[in-house]
Amino acid sequence: MQKELHQLVNNFQEVFKAIHQKSYHKLEDKCLYPGQPKLLVLIKSHEGIPQKDLSEKTFVKPASITGMLNKLEANHYVYRVPDQEDKRIMRVYLTPEGRIFADQAEKFLKKMTMLMFDGFTAEEIQTMLAYTERMKKNLQTYEK
Repeated sequence: MQKELHQLVNNFQEVFKAIHQKSYHKLEDKCLYPGQPKLLVLIKSHEGIPQKDLSEKTFVKPASITGMLNKLEANHYVYRVPDQEDKRIMRVYLTPEGRIFADQAEKFLKKMTMLMFDGFTAEEIQTMLAYTERMKKNLQTYEK
């Protein structure tokens, strides 16, 4: 059983590495790195989202989100504006260029998802979803 668990973890790592590599090669000419397109898509669907909420929704540390946003801002994909009522809160918006790229990134992410699950039945996807939810729950319980 231990050997199978080890192989399963290795398979997960290889799947995520393949996603990372395909994303990187697709995006390197746009000065973006894996994780940033997903962030742009999230900002697109929550225009004006507070920076803190981005951290919570992506499960990425606030300092890492700040670094990602700094790079996206330097490439003119996003801009930040202090909240009108609470100047400590920074709201994040897409630039016109960022919106175009967010649309492209969303299409790319959907294409990758379809490619990854090609040939799976609806029942297999539901089973996998249940398994990964249990794994997530196990890991969240361990953190506490």
